[in-house]
Amino acid sequence: MRPWLRVLAAAAAVLTVLLITVGGLVTNTDSGLACPDWPMCFGTPFPKMVGGVLMEHGHRYLATAVGIVTALLAVGALWRGRQGLLSLPLAASSALLLGAAFRAGAVQYATGEVPPLWAALTVAGFAGCALTLARARGDGRLASFALLLVMAQGLLGGLTVIYRLPVTVLVLHLATSMLFLATAVLLWLRLGAAPRIAVGGRGLLWAATGALYVQIVLGATVRHTGAGLVCTDLPLCRGALWPSGVHPAVHLHMAHRALALVVAGLLVAVSLRLARAGVSGVVRALVLALPVLVLVQIALGISTIATFKETVPVTAHLLLAALLLADCVGLLSLTAPAEVAAAAPERAADAAAPPAARARPA
Repeated sequence: MRPWLRVLAAAAAVLTVLLITVGGLVTNTDSGLACPDWPMCFGTPFPKMVGGVLMEHGHRYLATAVGIVTALLAVGALWRGRQGLLSLPLAASSALLLGAAFRAGAVQYATGEVPPLWAALTVAGFAGCALTLARARGDGRLASFALLLVMAQGLLGGLTVIYRLPVTVLVLHLATSMLFLATAVLLWLRLGAAPRIAVGGRGLLWAATGALYVQIVLGATVRHTGAGLVCTDLPLCRGALWPSGVHPAVHLHMAHRALALVVAGLLVAVSLRLARAGVSGVVRALVLALPVLVLVQIALGISTIATFKETVPVTAHLLLAALLLADCVGLLSLTAPAEVAAAAPERAADAAAPPAARARPA
């Protein structure tokens, strides 16, 4: 075990939570186009950091830090898994991807059009990274996947500027960031020495985690389509449980509310199920944190509407979503199905038995 690898994974996870939060501030303060070009800002990597530029370009600096940490993590994990030579094509493909993407961004800012050649080279860089990922194994594969995700996240951030905040790209930008967070948390815990605890009900935990991720993406869609305040009364919407004959944005908003109740119920059920299993240590702390985070998240959702989307509750709502996802991924990583644990002693006993005892009649 190399502790520095686990430190890098932890740093990637923590920095990503901070990056998601700052990204929320960029949106909530309408700073998304404070820098009209990408990856530069007004043609320089070091603009005057004031107002919206501080938010937008500060977000880019933080994203760069996450990328550097993830690149070191990927190389370290490959060498740790005796696959160090794969770091060479991974580095070359990553350099091609980023170099071509940055050049494409600069040309687009100067001419108003995305150059086909540099766009094609960006895709080629992605293909090279994907081929390296396919050849990697174990933690090296997971870390390489994290690196691919963080580069995709950076490119999606660039596309939000180039195409002036398109909703689809904005939603994908957040969806990718949450997937990267889950990957970083999983890698952090996998690099640790803590044994997995056998529990029942992991199917429920998987369902809750999947529903939570869908809810996060749905929430991003509500925010970026301007549907956050189409219903300003609670718990009803325009005086009805679910109004009819209204704009589709209202249905989108109500779907987010309805799924929130489903996700909350699933997460509380997971917490109760695992608490009854008698878990201890870090797993117990994660289990007990779930219902607390759920209650705070619901309160922040209500506060978002009650305050007409004030910056603090809206940003905190996004932060709590990231923490809930990290909690669920942590539980998935630190637990194992009960049936697997039950079968382990039998496999161990069978392996320890003499060859004649292990033989089976034909």
